[in-house]
Amino acid sequence: MSNAKSFIDPDTVTDRDSFVRFVESLVADRVAACEVEKQDPNRYQWGGAGGWQNTEIPAFLEGALAGALAQRNWGTDAAPSWRDLALFLYLGKIYE
Repeated sequence: MSNAKSFIDPDTVTDRDSFVRFVESLVADRVAACEVEKQDPNRYQWGGAGGWQNTEIPAFLEGALAGALAQRNWGTDAAPSWRDLALFLYLGKIYE
């Protein structure tokens, strides 16, 4: 998980390759968090391990959307950037 965390920063995403690394790291981070949660499910019933606030797909997407809408400068260009896409996914992890 420590190696994956080095790429979980939407501000490092500038192109397709860095976006792919970001998503791979986000997936690895969630897999590691799932393993921790399995060991003590009661501890994580109101929020996941590793800072994962949204552990189910509907909640993840709702968090991503709410977080994106709360960002004044997100997606304001004619087309979203790779960073915008990464930020959207990251907000799905952290935004309540």
